[in-house]
Amino acid sequence: MFSHSGSAPSPGATARVLAATMSFVATVTLSAWSATSVSAATLTKVPAPRTGTAYFGTYTPPTGTSWTVQDQQNAYLSLEASLGRTLDITQYYYSWGDSFPTWRETWNLSSGRIPMISWGGYNTDAIANGSQDSVIRARADAVKALAQPVFVRWLWEMDGTWTAQWVKSPSSFIAAWRHIYTVFKNRGATNATFVWCPTAWGFQSGAAQKYYPGDAYVDWMCADGYNWAPGRPGAKWRTLSQIIQSFYTWALPHGKPLMLGEYGCQERSAGEKATWIDQARSALKTSFPGIRAVVYFDSATMYDWRVHTSTSAFAAFQSMARDPYFNP
Repeated sequence: MFSHSGSAPSPGATARVLAATMSFVATVTLSAWSATSVSAATLTKVPAPRTGTAYFGTYTPPTGTSWTVQDQQNAYLSLEASLGRTLDITQYYYSWGDSFPTWRETWNLSSGRIPMISWGGYNTDAIANGSQDSVIRARADAVKALAQPVFVRWLWEMDGTWTAQWVKSPSSFIAAWRHIYTVFKNRGATNATFVWCPTAWGFQSGAAQKYYPGDAYVDWMCADGYNWAPGRPGAKWRTLSQIIQSFYTWALPHGKPLMLGEYGCQERSAGEKATWIDQARSALKTSFPGIRAVVYFDSATMYDWRVHTSTSAFAAFQSMARDPYFNP
């Protein structure tokens, strides 16, 4: 997530720190797999869903302090049971030096979901000059070994001030992004579907566009956007349409499938969150057909965005989940 002022850390960034801290109890890497045994010719990117539909997913972490494998699986399984469907996309956060894929990606792929690996940042100058190539090659080989398409959302919200510790400038970010993309391609990890994802607010301010690496280096275009009211002092209540319109207007002409990598709403007066979700569902279908995937931030990180905050909010989310438009 992001703030309108650009000064606060993203809830997604905060979630990455928590996940990196807690997931050590459950990390099983795939380093024993032979990446060279997978033919690059057999690997494909995540395709856009059929026309008139969009993928539907969430980031849903365990609600307690225990992050065992079973805890993490149960968080998604419980949500799916209450929705009455399998999610299309599940999201996980990793720091730059973390090993991935792990059991998470293999479990989700075997269950019919598409994993989205949100991969944390590192000094973009160092990445661009090749000093991190051993890290990049290792991750590329491991992703290739999955032999199935996955989303890779590297250094999301690069236009926010909270990522400035890594992002040295827009040109440095672009050079680093292109370098990572090229290494993955050269290693044959063409199943890695790269998702470029600034903040939705950045498209309104004009900051996000400066970080675009170019059509040849991006598979999906994305934005993260939240309704910050009433939790953030001074924030105005905004519909999803108001939040993402600038992103959509700028991104659509590029001809890429578009995604909401994180989005969410808090409770205010009774029924308002449900109405917000209902309006989002309708707007995505009628006004934003180029958005081909949505991933709700189902977490209480920073503020309580979870889908179960009220009976009415969950009913609205459940209706969205069961809408044929979001069941490609």
